[in-house]
Amino acid sequence: MAYEEGFRKGKDFAFSPLRFLWKVIGFIIGLTLVSFIILIPISMIFQNNALASYYYNRVTDPLINTGFGNFVKQGVSYLKIPFSQKKQAELLESYTWKSTIDENSKKQDLGVKITRFQAVNSLLNKDFQKVEAVAEGYASILYPTTVELSCLTGDNEKGTIANNADNFEVMPNRKELFTVKCIFDKGLFQISTDKAADSKKIRFRTSYDFTTESYAPIYLLKKEKLDESFYGTAKGPVRYTIFEDLNIQDPYLDEKTGVASSVYTQGPVKLELRNIYSQPYTEEGPFGSGSYYTLGIKIDDEISWTGKLEKITDLDLLISDEITILTDSFDYAADEDNFHVYKAKDSLIEKLNNECQNKNIIERNLNFINEDCWRSGAMTASIEFSISNAPEELSKTFIRSRIKYKFNDEKQDTVTFTNT
Repeated sequence: MAYEEGFRKGKDFAFSPLRFLWKVIGFIIGLTLVSFIILIPISMIFQNNALASYYYNRVTDPLINTGFGNFVKQGVSYLKIPFSQKKQAELLESYTWKSTIDENSKKQDLGVKITRFQAVNSLLNKDFQKVEAVAEGYASILYPTTVELSCLTGDNEKGTIANNADNFEVMPNRKELFTVKCIFDKGLFQISTDKAADSKKIRFRTSYDFTTESYAPIYLLKKEKLDESFYGTAKGPVRYTIFEDLNIQDPYLDEKTGVASSVYTQGPVKLELRNIYSQPYTEEGPFGSGSYYTLGIKIDDEISWTGKLEKITDLDLLISDEITILTDSFDYAADEDNFHVYKAKDSLIEKLNNECQNKNIIERNLNFINEDCWRSGAMTASIEFSISNAPEELSKTFIRSRIKYKFNDEKQDTVTFTNT
């Protein structure tokens, strides 16, 4: 009994150092895990600070380089902000253009709209001398423009505007309200005397230059790094959903398919950029070395707007350093907000305008594009491009576009003339 008690005490004493050692090891492992839980989110901030990054790496590199740290290294690489510092700086510097487009993509009143046009007296006898009508509306635009005003009869005879105010200037970021008085002299109407009454149309038209802007997000990654996001199974290679793995939160990107949609400013015409390939894009193109990507540009109807598209005057494409345009229908023009501006050649502008050439001779002479055609989305263009210097980290840039066109809005009313 005494022997057993002495043995038990000796056993406890002998094993105490081992127990202490295990406690120390457990403490170190626990402290390491807690440190990483704290340091990982901090690193997301510190990686953008040179001094903090230096000390962070001095502390974490030894552990990261051990076998224990390898799985953590992969986790940390996924948790870091997936953009290079240079690209982040460029995006932040040029963020104004994006926030402006985002804001104007939600505004429903961009453009020039006639809200009311009505004759002061819609029933006149044969002794009348003139017809008066009042138009009301508003103008809200992105770039300075001149709004031209016209008072017209149904036969395109031109009436006059009170105070000879046949145009007015509109500046950006303001909503200008207008009221216009139209005057039509009796001689502008061919009134039949063979009937007890004859009805004629009067019209009010605004004509103006307007610009619609758009952008689409583009994600880039070196092909070699993209291939590393694939893993194999018994059934063959399966691709990681890289955007989901990196927790990319982009409202204009389908994280599962990698297909991006475009954002465009509100107004009479939609400008859609159409990317049909899964992102991220690489330097080897969609089908291997030598292949290229295609960007579709579609001019479409904004259903809430009435009026007619007269003509397209300019089409610009704005691209970053990593993107090279392969089509010959654009010429380099300038640099803007860390983007290279390419302007469509006259041949492409002419092609777009002829795409929906009006069959109505009168409207063609007025330079009106066929309404049914352009409102069905028949005016399109495509641009081929390739990627150069794709980064080793997932990086985000944009393709931007803007189109300038002449548009008009028109409202009409009817005046009845009696022969009594």
